[in-house]
Amino acid sequence: MRSRAGVFWYSLGLTLLLLIPLMAVTLFLLYQRQQQQELRQAAAERGGVQVEQGSQDCWRMLLVVQQEQPAFVLVRADGPARTVTLCALPGELQVSAPAGTTTLADCTLSAGPGRAVQLLQQTLATGETALPPLYYLAATPAGWVDFVGSSSVRFDTASLLGKEVRTALGYGEEPVAEVAASGAGEFIERLQFGLDTPGEKAAARAAVWAAFVRQDPELLAAMPEAWRGYSARTLTDLLAQDLAGVEDTLTWLTGQSALTVDYCVAATVRQGGEVALTEAGSQTLYALLQ
Repeated sequence: MRSRAGVFWYSLGLTLLLLIPLMAVTLFLLYQRQQQQELRQAAAERGGVQVEQGSQDCWRMLLVVQQEQPAFVLVRADGPARTVTLCALPGELQVSAPAGTTTLADCTLSAGPGRAVQLLQQTLATGETALPPLYYLAATPAGWVDFVGSSSVRFDTASLLGKEVRTALGYGEEPVAEVAASGAGEFIERLQFGLDTPGEKAAARAAVWAAFVRQDPELLAAMPEAWRGYSARTLTDLLAQDLAGVEDTLTWLTGQSALTVDYCVAATVRQGGEVALTEAGSQTLYALLQ
């Protein structure tokens, strides 16, 4: 009996020695498989997250006020960065031309805003790296008022003007002005009257335009539809597909609580009756157009 019992326990021990490692390996493989399934499921869920239309796009446009002396505002609507940046350019700004140089205003009046955009890009291009497309949209002052509609803003004149100038313009005691869209053009001219350089005068336009967008972000989403409605009164190279893309980005930006709207100034120096970009000014515009 003892020998049979010993054989039994001996056999059981050998069996367990074989089964235990196999069971351990099996459990380990099952655990690994479960982990892989969880990782694949998580990846699938991440991959299934829809990217909102317009959130990954960046649009650059030169907005032109068509008048006796055209005015220019360069705009960058950056979806990924959640920013809208405006940079007004003096009409006297020199740009490269086949025959030497011309100005943005002269080029626009003689050859149209499309040609002005081309020369501006050529002026800023460096090396063999091509800049992304720069679109343009031009309208009369009345047209821009119609685009904005009945919006109005509060604008702090102290951000641009010194106290003496503000006092002379009637903003000495109360520097904050109520500005309606219909009176924005006249208000910008008043601000510019108190400024010296073409760059400062241009900055006044960008500051006022930025105030409208900052205080009423819904204007961003509404602007493309307004452009469509007044298409007969505008000049643009935005095709229907381009305009739809701009609309997606502006609509997405409108809904972002972290949206930043600001303006910047491209540094210039006088050259006779014209102004030329400094190296810093060129870098500012190049960064906006990249």
